[in-house]
Amino acid sequence: MDAGDDWRAQLQPAARGRIVNKIVLTLRKHLPVSVPEGLVELQRIAVRFEDKVYAAATSQSDYLRKISLKLLSMESYANTQQNPGPAGSSSKGKKQKKLRCHFCKKGGHFKKDCLKRKIWFEKKGVAYDPTHKRTKAHDNKNEGTVLKGSGLTE
Repeated sequence: MDAGDDWRAQLQPAARGRIVNKIVLTLRKHLPVSVPEGLVELQRIAVRFEDKVYAAATSQSDYLRKISLKLLSMESYANTQQNPGPAGSSSKGKKQKKLRCHFCKKGGHFKKDCLKRKIWFEKKGVAYDPTHKRTKAHDNKNEGTVLKGSGLTE
């Protein structure tokens, strides 16, 4: 047995069960479910998450840290959703980002997910690549066309 598995052997199964129960309670608090099937699904989600963290953790402290961070992020996300504060500000003083497309200027999605952008690419006859980013070479290539049209070519 290597050192990576040693901490797993020391962790009691009941402790993992308590952690899964805490995850379920947190999920129930933020995802209200009234039907029994929903509770079963929340339990499955919690077990899958805990298994994934358990397998990826390098030590018991790493395991507990990852679980705690996820639970804290769920709590803070729920708090910012319930108490957004005055318009244009967040509770931590940082500017809150809004989900907005820089292509069509509409909210709810990003440019890489924009349907209008995909249609625009198809009209131009260019293969649509949502991960495409402009490069310096691309910008320099376009500079020459501006100079050619103005009569100021080199």
